[in-house]
Amino acid sequence: MREEIQIVSKDKEYAIPNSWNALTPDIWLSLVRELLKLQRGETSVGELRIQLLCDLMGWNKYKFRDEDQIANLIVLSEQLTFLFKIVYPDNNAALDGLTDDEYRQAVRVEPDHLDIPQASYLRTLDYRYQIDLCFFRQMLPVVRIPVVLDVEKTYEGYHADLQMGSLTTSLTALQYIEARELLGKEDSLPLLASILYQPLPYDSGSAHSAAKEFERLPKETLHAIAMNFEAVNNFLFLKTSFSLLTKFEPGKAHSITTDMTDALYDLSKDGLGNVSEVEQLNVLTYLRILRKKTIDSVRQMHGMKMEIDKIASEVGLPIEIVTKII
Repeated sequence: MREEIQIVSKDKEYAIPNSWNALTPDIWLSLVRELLKLQRGETSVGELRIQLLCDLMGWNKYKFRDEDQIANLIVLSEQLTFLFKIVYPDNNAALDGLTDDEYRQAVRVEPDHLDIPQASYLRTLDYRYQIDLCFFRQMLPVVRIPVVLDVEKTYEGYHADLQMGSLTTSLTALQYIEARELLGKEDSLPLLASILYQPLPYDSGSAHSAAKEFERLPKETLHAIAMNFEAVNNFLFLKTSFSLLTKFEPGKAHSITTDMTDALYDLSKDGLGNVSEVEQLNVLTYLRILRKKTIDSVRQMHGMKMEIDKIASEVGLPIEIVTKII
């Protein structure tokens, strides 16, 4: 997927960003507003992409009046492929057999614009759009909450950045765990925001007490905070080595899959610090420890000459994952 789209119009060259990294706080808020409208059926994917294109380029969409201008705007907006994935029936069964390159195209580009042999068949299928919330970046570094009249209280959010393939974040283990447990809970948006915008060292009690203040934020801002954190969480478990921690099979008893809070406090029992100290561990350190403990457990059992299927059953991982670890 290209991160920039190069075009020439009226002898002028334009570079249109095609990446989450191009979004400013204002554009992120505008995008979330449009996504909420899309969920309510008040706009379409096409209209949303046109609005995003105009926001990225600083264009006024109402100045595009004649048919050729509007057609060009639509064509350009369709090249913004970072925002959505295209999902075909039966978990993309129709894409089985495609090459890696063809598959990447098929989940980003509408079948009408695909240049692969299977495109004609894909055009007959009922596909849907799925927002691809997966990036490691803080979109709203600061939020301001009105207190009285023109007085505002400023809260700085957690840091999250990806530079040259290296992750950095200020999220603590407890802060991350408490926020993760609230994902998808509409009624808990102010508390989620309060948790994510608390100063360090993180204090759970202070976050819960401040949640009332965050109720004053616009709904769009609360959703923008939640979607941002969801994207960060998705990136951690889809795009990094921490994906191992998502491989545990349902129904298998394991501290990571049953309760991440219990897994955190188990670190104190392991001698990695007192309760307060493990709560303030950086979340990346915490996840690295969980991953290492998982790998060490598998290798220790293997060293005891246990059969692979027995190890898989004990740890709660699929046999193929256990085999890779060994």
